[in-house]
Amino acid sequence: MLGRLPCDRRIERRANRIGRRIRLRDDLTTSPRTPDQPAQPRVGPRDLASVIRTSSRAEAHQRGSKKMSHTPLPSIPDDLRLSARLDRLPLTRNHVMWLIVLGIAMLIEVFDNTVFAYVAPSIRANWGMSIAEVGLITSAVFVGMLIGALVGGNLSDRFGRRPVLIWGSVFYSLMSLVCAFAPNFEVLAVGRVLTGVGVQAATGVLLVYAGEMFPRFARGRSLAVVTFLGFVGAPVTSLAALAIAPTGVEAWRIVFGIGAAGLVIAIVAALWLPESVRWLLINGKNSEAERVVVGLERSAARSGKPLGPLEADVPAPPRGSLRDLLRPDILKRLIVTSVAFFLYIYCNYGFISWVPTILVDQGAAQADALRFATVLSFSTVAGPLLMFFVADKIERKTTMLLASLLGAGSLVVFAFASDPTTSLVAGFGAQLGFSVMGVVLYTYVPEVFPTNVRGAGFGVVSGFARIAGIIAGVSVAAIYTGFGYQILYSVLAIGLLAAGIVAGVFGPKTTNRSLEAISDASVLGEVSTERTPNVRVR
Repeated sequence: MLGRLPCDRRIERRANRIGRRIRLRDDLTTSPRTPDQPAQPRVGPRDLASVIRTSSRAEAHQRGSKKMSHTPLPSIPDDLRLSARLDRLPLTRNHVMWLIVLGIAMLIEVFDNTVFAYVAPSIRANWGMSIAEVGLITSAVFVGMLIGALVGGNLSDRFGRRPVLIWGSVFYSLMSLVCAFAPNFEVLAVGRVLTGVGVQAATGVLLVYAGEMFPRFARGRSLAVVTFLGFVGAPVTSLAALAIAPTGVEAWRIVFGIGAAGLVIAIVAALWLPESVRWLLINGKNSEAERVVVGLERSAARSGKPLGPLEADVPAPPRGSLRDLLRPDILKRLIVTSVAFFLYIYCNYGFISWVPTILVDQGAAQADALRFATVLSFSTVAGPLLMFFVADKIERKTTMLLASLLGAGSLVVFAFASDPTTSLVAGFGAQLGFSVMGVVLYTYVPEVFPTNVRGAGFGVVSGFARIAGIIAGVSVAAIYTGFGYQILYSVLAIGLLAAGIVAGVFGPKTTNRSLEAISDASVLGEVSTERTPNVRVR
């Protein structure tokens, strides 16, 4: 029978003897330091002592043995080491700069995406469009977004996140100018389709990029900041329409022209944004990834902020293909996120895109309808602001369930409200629920896919969701015309609640987990047969 384990002091003495003979591997040391940064400690006797404790009790008790057995230190691949170094960083000036660039980029994209909802009453008055034609134009942008989601995701996995973000911004900006100068309904419809292609390609890659480049302890808050700045685009669009549209019968063209500001952000992104470290690693560009990480570490050193422990959870997967999305573990995530995102997009745009048009159709003045929509649009800013404080404290799928309850309940109240004050409060609550759920979904969906298919995975999910936008543009008009707004908003409430239940019950957990750990099948409760042990260097 085995005796008791040796005391800690005896283990540490034995570790000291082993430490004199073992040269520790470079990939278990901390990152290269700057001249003004003190050297980081290597793994010492206490770390070796922890290795000795993992040996069997029998081996630890063999005092007469000439050679002591010990568990070898695991080797950490470069890609895993660099990902771990990226995740342990504090937020640096570089991160803040990226947040600003990405946030403004998303603001312009949201502006271009939502602009038609706010200028539709003006265009109807100018061109005499029917409700059905408004629905067709609304659907047109989602046709383009479907294409942009699928094409943009695949291109970003093949050529990189950065070039797709830059050229997608250039493309949708030029298409906004096409819409601004559209001479008729047909050209405007084509322009909105092509705008949707660029907007969704850029937005999808932007969110993937942000999820990959920020440390895991702040990933949720960072995405909340990006979406906060992005969702400012809704009130900006509404205010622009409110200020410009009434000034002339064709003043709506100026509002479309503002969307060409994406050309400026494309230039800034080309100058300031590096390629995603995780994309570089997947594609064998380790030296480029090393340069980006070293630059961030030097920035952290200059700020005096300490680095966290180096933790490696699972190995980075090899370069993937669309077939990898059909693997059972990934397919489950694909289905869950696709259904939740589909229902969210249908209900969100079914509500937001139609509020001004329905109000005018119900007898409200165009200016009053735009003011009402402007007040509601500010709740889209409140959502990401709220999530900044709770994004990394509450599990994401739980947050989505709670947001769907808030939004669905508010939609029902909005549908049957009998006075303007109740309508305004309920509408604000509904849009707040949509906003919170949108922030979490845009953070959550890229997280659940491995790096090698993250762009394609998000593209497929987002593309499938854009089909909901296409359907919403036509079906919302049909439901409203045939059954009235009360039935319409009740249907949207049911759909939003269903989205929250699907994500909250069947989705994987992701909060405060590294992207590599989330990619592991065990996150879904499945058994992983090739899980690399967690390695920590303090």
